[in-house]
Amino acid sequence: MATSLPTSQLPAAESALTCGVCLSDFDAGFRRPLLLPKCGHTFCRLCIKDLAARGDISCPSCRYKYSEVEPDNLPINFNIQCLSSSTKVFPTISKIEDPGSLCVDHKVRLAFWCSSCEVAACGECLYDRHPRPSHTICRIEEVVEQVKERAQRLARESCGDVVVRLGESVKRTLRDVSDLQEAAHLLQETARIYRSAQVADSLPSITSVFESAKTVKQKVGALEHSEEGGYTMPIEAIVSSRPAVLALSESGGLAQVKVERKGIHIYSLRPTSTAYSVAIKLTVLMSCVKKESPLVFLDLKAGERRLGRVYITLVGTMRRSQQFIALCLGNLGHSYRGTRFDGISEKGQPGEYLRGGDYQGRGGLGGEALMDNLEWGGQWAKPKAAGQVCGVGGEEGKKFGSLFAICLRDNPEDTFRVPFGEVTEGLEVLEIASRHEPFRVVHISDCGLVIPL
Repeated sequence: MATSLPTSQLPAAESALTCGVCLSDFDAGFRRPLLLPKCGHTFCRLCIKDLAARGDISCPSCRYKYSEVEPDNLPINFNIQCLSSSTKVFPTISKIEDPGSLCVDHKVRLAFWCSSCEVAACGECLYDRHPRPSHTICRIEEVVEQVKERAQRLARESCGDVVVRLGESVKRTLRDVSDLQEAAHLLQETARIYRSAQVADSLPSITSVFESAKTVKQKVGALEHSEEGGYTMPIEAIVSSRPAVLALSESGGLAQVKVERKGIHIYSLRPTSTAYSVAIKLTVLMSCVKKESPLVFLDLKAGERRLGRVYITLVGTMRRSQQFIALCLGNLGHSYRGTRFDGISEKGQPGEYLRGGDYQGRGGLGGEALMDNLEWGGQWAKPKAAGQVCGVGGEEGKKFGSLFAICLRDNPEDTFRVPFGEVTEGLEVLEIASRHEPFRVVHISDCGLVIPL
């Protein structure tokens, strides 16, 4: 039978993170390390409470006696606690039983938790071993909920940290791949110049070759500065016409990934023939999106003239928002990319709005919904306000479910049946679009989803 080694025989690092009495690991939960202030020795809270239950606390290491000391008033050894917690993903709470478990002694459901003793208990146990008011009792479901909330909070915090690291990694990858592509291009260019210099036989031809050689030399110098860290290339200049980093969908489509002012931008999916250097799973990136308030973007053009970008914050709990995200990314087969705005309603009047979203190209008579059970009317209706993004065609079932309207002017005396988002930046771009003649050439040149950094 295996036996536990005494603390003196454990490796030094492991011994420092282990209670010398019970040999259990310290944690930031129920076996937190308490410091005996006079002698400086540290033991877990459960062991010190056990010693206190017998009378005065006598240090197990040096036998120094502490009279009339309340364990809960002893200081926590935060150095040990931090070291111990850093070795664990999350402090385990092994003594919390499943709410349906039965007490070994009384064969009754373990429905309570004694915070003083840090053990699960049944109703019989409360009378025998955990009497109030000397013991603090709560229902075990409350403890489970508390631990669940802590786990969810840590997961959210970790997700935020990962998104920041992801943004930094994408930036570095874009720069590294761009440098690699540029270096390969310059290598080809220098070989061409060398061959041209060998065959040049007139002053004009050799002068042209010389000017090309000087240009390449300057580009090589800029590349060297970039590698040394003395020169930082703007992020807009990093992404060339050949995408370096793409997101890969389950269907095989590819979406360009850029780090821009607002965060990591995932553009609408392209065909699988798109060239790329690095691919990230789209599902991995989408798991970092703010579920309660996802952010999308629309790039607007009038013909070939760029009008600007519009950012829209959506109500993440609504199905219309989920459909809008899918149409911005194109991960359900259809996309708003390339679609035209079909018209302006109540032009120049309160409540003026632009109409768009017909991915089927039928002049506003298409745009079938991609999802069922989309919200409409009732509790969702709100007075018209500038910047609102609203659904269209609720009474028509799925027929016009992907169409949307963006309000340009307030009209508190009228309502939209189902606002599901709000323009948070770029309303002036929509104003410019509404005044463009002819309006029929205004379209969404690109769109996508944003992971804020």
